[in-house]
Amino acid sequence: MRAKRVLLVRSDVRLAGPGILMFAIACALRERGWHVEIAVGSKALTERFSDAGFAVHIVPGLDLGDRAPLRMVKGAAALRRIVAGSGTHIVHSFNAQAGLVAWAATLGRGLKIVNTVLGAGKENLLKRMPFKLIAVSEFVKRDLVKHGVPADRITTVLNSIITADRVLDDDAAFDAAWRARGEAEEFRLVGIAMMNGDKGHRASIEAFARFTERAPARPASLTFVGDGTRRPALEAFAKERGVASRVHFTGALDNVFPELDQAHAFLHLSRQETFGMVLAEAHARGLPAISYAIGGIPEVVADGESGILCALDDVDGVTGAIEHLSQNRDQCAAMGRAGLDRVRRLFMRDALGEGIETVYASL
Repeated sequence: MRAKRVLLVRSDVRLAGPGILMFAIACALRERGWHVEIAVGSKALTERFSDAGFAVHIVPGLDLGDRAPLRMVKGAAALRRIVAGSGTHIVHSFNAQAGLVAWAATLGRGLKIVNTVLGAGKENLLKRMPFKLIAVSEFVKRDLVKHGVPADRITTVLNSIITADRVLDDDAAFDAAWRARGEAEEFRLVGIAMMNGDKGHRASIEAFARFTERAPARPASLTFVGDGTRRPALEAFAKERGVASRVHFTGALDNVFPELDQAHAFLHLSRQETFGMVLAEAHARGLPAISYAIGGIPEVVADGESGILCALDDVDGVTGAIEHLSQNRDQCAAMGRAGLDRVRRLFMRDALGEGIETVYASL
């Protein structure tokens, strides 16, 4: 039987969403008996892969700032040597530039190649590449088709990276978590996102401020986990809206469980999400979610079942959702249980490994 060996190729593994997904795929495949190696364009944040026992190769022409044609040719040659030396028979790339270099490296070698697409931006290049694509959500697949990529070249494998240690173990753990939440008089909202791009923090503060204006005597708070260049402006905006004493900024945390486990609902108003993994992470702790019905979010949060989804920029709708859940904690718990069930069914890492392996078998 032929050994199962794959090379994962990406520009970098900075551990935002794309790097986290690549790490999850590497681990999920190894758990299913694959030998996995990594090729990236720089050493930045490769320690997590190395520490986990994956061989990491630094290859020219992969990094997003390293697009000179000669460098990409050298990168393709380097990848050819890597796959020849490792016995790899599948090359799995993770963005358009890596896909182009990987495709050049596999020409004439009888290797199988596939590319994971996490979001919009390079459809015109991808539709010209003669390899299959993996979309991380049906939203991404529809967007690719809209831009001219044939639907039969695309398979959706949901961005399912949740590991068992991040999920409430069973119904007893869920019930215990909600008993503890029930002891708090204050209604607690939490959001988790970095504060560099627009992840909806300002809209969240605005919706929360409107809620407090409607119900000034109702104890409530909003906690943001994360840090970034926009934090000072967000703190100033919370003060301007009169809710500085109720809006808390924890900074970046290695362990977000305590903040999730003390909250009653998760608030995430990003204006662009191809999937929304942070919402699945909140569901994994039994929390209902309030978010916009955009991108891949409706594939994570079932509106009216595991959370409340509002139209993009409908801050009044978000305010109403906060008010509704603050007055109905039993419904909060019921939605949280539905979210936990969705995570167990759809978003665990073993489902990711099974989906990726099925795609490999179809190549």
